[in-house]
Amino acid sequence: MTENHEQEKDQETKPSKRHACKMFLLKAGFTAAVLAIFYGGYLDWQIRSKMDGQIWRLPAEVYSRIESVKISDNLAFDEVIQILLDNEYRQTTMVAAPGDFKLEDDTIVVLRRAFPFPDKPEPQRVLRLRFTDNKLSRIEDLVNVKTVDEFRLAPKLIAMLQSDNEDRLAIPLQNYPRLLIDALILTEDRRFYEHHGINPIGIARALIANIRAGQTVQGGSTLTQQLVKNLFLSSERTITRKANEALMSLVLDWRYDKYRILETYLNEIYLGQNGDTQIHGFELASQFYFGRSIREISLDQIALLVGMVKGPSLYNPWRNPQNALERRNVVLKLMLDHKMIGDELYELLSKRPLGVQAKGQISRKYPAFIQTLQTDLRRQLGEHKMSSLLGARIFTTMDLKQQTQSENAVVNTVSKLQVQTKNPHLEGAMIVADYRTGEIRSVVGGLQTQYAGFNRALMAKRQIGSLVKPSIYLTALSHPDQFRLNTPINNQPITINVKGSAPWQPRNYDRKYSGSVMLMDALARSLNIPTVNIGMKVGLTNVINTQKAMGWDNVEIPKVPAMLLGSYSISPYDVTKLYQTIANQGGRIELTTVDSITDRQGNLIYQHDKEANQVVPREAAFQTLFAMQQTVERGTARSLQNDYADLHLAGKTGTTNDARDTWFVGIDGKNVSTIWLGRDDNGETKLTGASGALQIYKDYLNRVYIEKLKLQKPADIKWIGITPHGSWDCGSNRTIPVWANKGQSFCSSSTGNVSSTPSTVQPTSPGTPQGSLWDVLDR
Repeated sequence: MTENHEQEKDQETKPSKRHACKMFLLKAGFTAAVLAIFYGGYLDWQIRSKMDGQIWRLPAEVYSRIESVKISDNLAFDEVIQILLDNEYRQTTMVAAPGDFKLEDDTIVVLRRAFPFPDKPEPQRVLRLRFTDNKLSRIEDLVNVKTVDEFRLAPKLIAMLQSDNEDRLAIPLQNYPRLLIDALILTEDRRFYEHHGINPIGIARALIANIRAGQTVQGGSTLTQQLVKNLFLSSERTITRKANEALMSLVLDWRYDKYRILETYLNEIYLGQNGDTQIHGFELASQFYFGRSIREISLDQIALLVGMVKGPSLYNPWRNPQNALERRNVVLKLMLDHKMIGDELYELLSKRPLGVQAKGQISRKYPAFIQTLQTDLRRQLGEHKMSSLLGARIFTTMDLKQQTQSENAVVNTVSKLQVQTKNPHLEGAMIVADYRTGEIRSVVGGLQTQYAGFNRALMAKRQIGSLVKPSIYLTALSHPDQFRLNTPINNQPITINVKGSAPWQPRNYDRKYSGSVMLMDALARSLNIPTVNIGMKVGLTNVINTQKAMGWDNVEIPKVPAMLLGSYSISPYDVTKLYQTIANQGGRIELTTVDSITDRQGNLIYQHDKEANQVVPREAAFQTLFAMQQTVERGTARSLQNDYADLHLAGKTGTTNDARDTWFVGIDGKNVSTIWLGRDDNGETKLTGASGALQIYKDYLNRVYIEKLKLQKPADIKWIGITPHGSWDCGSNRTIPVWANKGQSFCSSSTGNVSSTPSTVQPTSPGTPQGSLWDVLDR
């Protein structure tokens, strides 16, 4: 009976154990489900916080100057062709892609690229340019069936800033070629539009293939999984990472449509390395490898990029060209097998070379200009606004042709002078700026034009020598009752006593002197003694105030007589500021490398102010420019007359003590060009401004189109004749501009001439503070 009781007890216990087990499993399942829901919610939050916010720290895209083709510019047939070629358009027999143009007798048909210009985005346009007597006479918009007066060309991407070692150009899905999308899906994820983030069939197929091969030969990841790994996870090979990848892929596919996933993938995928910077997205990769937008590359180039998805390092076309070629042809063969292309096209494309450009052409090709740009951005926007540039488009003032030819002129000439003078340490720098707008067209920081280093144009502060002289003469000419271009200036040796210092005895470069010399001839011949006499007469304070008003407001100018001969150091960038004001007839405009900045939505963030501020009299600047033309015509820069007399250029040479620094500033009808040539160790160059820096300017003039300098005469300026000695002679063929500030008449009604001139300017004793004085010689 006891045994039966125990059996009954066991039978009662078994259901209770089963019940307890069920309850445990139910609780565990419920807990797991809750945890899974919470974890899924956490993953969903992670995905949404990135996908719905700022997915990437997009770099600021930096573009060259926007160039236009205008009927009003009276362009010749060959000039228009050169403009198109300079902007990387391609001459073809059939216009098929953006960037193509073809010639038809006296017409050019061009497919203009689409671009989001600062004021408004413009679509691609088919334009016919008609020429009459070799000049552009008509521009026809063939899409809108109308004539236009001009059209803009999309600027070139020249750099990217603030990218956290990742560069990408994010563009909308509709801007990607359909063939690229089809080839990518065919190669990487054929069931992309059917699965829900992961593809079990693909995973099983890849697993079987890898087991048979004994190694990893095929992957089973979908495009969605690849995107999740790149955006949210690391590349570590762990079960945890793969599990998270699968879960997040399911959530991503549930949360967003296929088009959003595909667009993000196309802009995110890693496709190469440019030094320390990663290249992400097909648009930037196309620019990096081929120098063209993804919309302009050929089908075989598309196949190469698609093939590189599998391994950007293994299939790098520069480092492993054979691997890249074979992989590209694998993609082409897939396209053939799936009837995307035919046999004939496959044979043609598979035999083509890779067609990649020279390595590393996408980023920082113009380091000196970009360094100057970054300095301008900090000055114009302030440090606290720099973060707002993420993803912005920065439209610079760089002229691609002028930048290239400035670099060529500096490298070519300095290299020749190194050999001629047996001085291998010579260096050079150059800045070209449009003086009417303040826009810098080119910056050359040294001979190593492709490497970011010491930017001599911006950072090198060197003694300026006689480059200071035009500002002194302009100061004097601002007082027309005392100084005119024909005013005689004493040119005899002088001694200037300064309290607390040894007597100072400036000398002319050639040690030659005369009784007196006309003011404009003293500037043209860069004579030191007359310059000192003029400067002491008008006063050092007035000279310094004029210089600061003209652009040297942040330059430390010593108030000692030697400053009249450029005994202080400033950079070529600062030199250009002052000469911009002279060239613009007294109208100062801040120099800049930035034209405008827009955000990703096209909203304007910054616009350069091109309004000039009249800081010195127009009449004084006009006369100074005329005297600088005399420098080229008959003075220290007269060697320019041999080939460029018809341009009526203005210029100024400069050489410092022991020929350590040589300078030249040239002014044409549009630009002011500042050139320095010297040594980084401040050693002797064995050159002068005329035999050194001026030679770089000559080389530059040979390479670019130069506008003739035509001085715009102010209303109060009169042209009056003078004798060879400077007396008024209204019947003379030699005339000078004279500021008739009081409506004076300089001609006698009876004789037609007046033979009186102002009294000769003599030196005065200075009341200057004690300072270090030294002689800065120049010619």
